[in-house]
Amino acid sequence: MINDTIVIAGSAASIGFVHTILGPDHYLPLVAMAKTNGWSAPKTASYVAVCGISHVLGTLLLGSLIILLGLAFLNLETVQSLRADFAGWFLLLFGAIYFAWGMKWAIRERRIAGESSSANRPKNANFARCTPFALFVFFILGPCEPLIPLMSFGSGNTGFFSSLLVLSAFCGTTILTMLVCVMFFYYGVSRFSIFLKFEKYMHAATGLILFLCGSAIQFLGL
Repeated sequence: MINDTIVIAGSAASIGFVHTILGPDHYLPLVAMAKTNGWSAPKTASYVAVCGISHVLGTLLLGSLIILLGLAFLNLETVQSLRADFAGWFLLLFGAIYFAWGMKWAIRERRIAGESSSANRPKNANFARCTPFALFVFFILGPCEPLIPLMSFGSGNTGFFSSLLVLSAFCGTTILTMLVCVMFFYYGVSRFSIFLKFEKYMHAATGLILFLCGSAIQFLGL
């Protein structure tokens, strides 16, 4: 039984890795936000950790509630599907709004770029301050589909620690992979000075990335 649990835990870790790598919505929004808002590496890593934990915790809490309360009339897959729809539309609409705001900010920035005084320069802190919260909402609402069969494994006759090991392997690998991907792109983008030429459009580009990720979730099922 121990060997079986180790094999399943290893498989769960592999699934978590592949699931995260193949889902750009797990890291591209965070990379875009970090670069646009000038987050430091430690701050970026902390946001990734919070979003990663909320991503897996949302599904774990919902699944545990349904299992513990025996709500047979609530199908976990159905609830997850509804969460996916809501999360996809949320990211899509927020991205569209952020893109529109970013374009307006860039146009205004260009218009007053030649002014000597910086007092009237547009501030990026007003709307941008809500973006970390928006990401948190998206990740906690976004379903983590591979967790469903793993939670089913934990609801059978397996021991508590076996179930805990399997779930921890998946969740830990998912969060760690998110962190690695985000930091890889975080430092990688910095090497290309060409991006500095489009600094004024970083907010708009971030909104576009969020919009595309939300569209991929909603229409392509990613």
